[in-house]
Amino acid sequence: MSAPVSVQRRGLGFALTVLTVGVAVLASAPAALANPATSAPRTLSQPTASQPSAIQPAANQLTATPVPTISGVPQAGRRLTAVPGTWKPAPVALSYRWKVNGVVVSGATASTFTPSNTQVGKRVTVTVTGTKAGYQTVSKTSALTKPVAPATIAVGTNPRELVVTANGRWAYVANAGARTVSVIDATIGTVVATIPLGGDPRALAVSTNQKQVFVSTCSDEKIYALNIATNTVAYSFKTGACGDLVATLDGKSLYIGGSPSLFDITVATIATRSIAEPIFTGAPVGELTPSADRKKVYLSNGDDYGVLIIDTAAPQGPLRQFNTSHPPIASAPSPDGTTVYASLGRDLITGPSNAVEVIDTATNRVRASIAINAPSALTVSPDGTKLFVLSTENNTIVTISAATNRVLSRVPVGRTPTSLAVTPDGSKVGITNYDDNTVSVLRVF
Repeated sequence: MSAPVSVQRRGLGFALTVLTVGVAVLASAPAALANPATSAPRTLSQPTASQPSAIQPAANQLTATPVPTISGVPQAGRRLTAVPGTWKPAPVALSYRWKVNGVVVSGATASTFTPSNTQVGKRVTVTVTGTKAGYQTVSKTSALTKPVAPATIAVGTNPRELVVTANGRWAYVANAGARTVSVIDATIGTVVATIPLGGDPRALAVSTNQKQVFVSTCSDEKIYALNIATNTVAYSFKTGACGDLVATLDGKSLYIGGSPSLFDITVATIATRSIAEPIFTGAPVGELTPSADRKKVYLSNGDDYGVLIIDTAAPQGPLRQFNTSHPPIASAPSPDGTTVYASLGRDLITGPSNAVEVIDTATNRVRASIAINAPSALTVSPDGTKLFVLSTENNTIVTISAATNRVLSRVPVGRTPTSLAVTPDGSKVGITNYDDNTVSVLRVF
């Protein structure tokens, strides 16, 4: 404890005792105020290293410390750049720390950051910290980016559909605007061949023996058979129709979702490269989707508000129909065939449904309705645990749990996504982006 110091206060008529304790200052007056102080005036002791001043001056504040922003497109493989703004008084040393979904990314301390495939669907922030000698350190964090989009592969103009071979090695993309088919090596994510055609391709189907890819073209109404081993056109023949394409399990026929009458499915015989008896549907033919075992074909029938099922073993037999509340745009069966998912379109009276209906094939009843804005193409994972749906108006792919019918994620893709396909091992989904001339590759999570 420091010794008391007396300070003469002449005008008050008494001596004030000042006692310093650390940085605290205590003052007291004598009990007998009538007795004047007789000691000589003394000055207040000055602070020393062992006796600091009672009041420390605050560190200077950095002024105009802005909230940083992030420039660039949040997409796997594309670089993002932190824009720190102007910090004053210059110069101010700046450091960076990137986070994905609020979790610090190890080693991401530069002013730029490139999201990876494992960060698709998540949001990114950057925290900028300013330091300057004599000033308080300040940290500012940017707003969240949009969810990170999957990486893309550039293909031909207006890609419309893609298929993946059974071994998962090759993906074929029908480029409607370029009259070509792009061949992607799925192991490296690169286009390795481009096959020119005489017409604009509408749909694709892999042969049962996995040796050919069939292409339906609209401008010349032909079927082109592509040799998978050489990526060349093996042959082509006239069909007089174009539309969705399904190769039957026996390897003998191709179902083409279109005909001159509009109420038939055109059937092509592969061995003779000729047209067989069509399958009468009684309604305009929409999208065709094969079952996992190719024993059935599901037909979206918008006019009759239902999904028709064709038995490939008896294609001319009666067609079973599952009813929907709105015109179905596309349908996809579960691998075990117990469920059909239908993307629903617009009703002339009630308007758009903005929903996918889940239909129990045993009872023909709708088990659930999943809210999705403008759903279009959809498919189910090979193990049946996930449903993938494209929302064309939102340019997103929506992943849904098949067990709970709840949305798991919404991930942005390219402009105007038109089709999708899952790799046989269920690890990736490919999406054609019609107006971006790309294919998005989404890691399933």
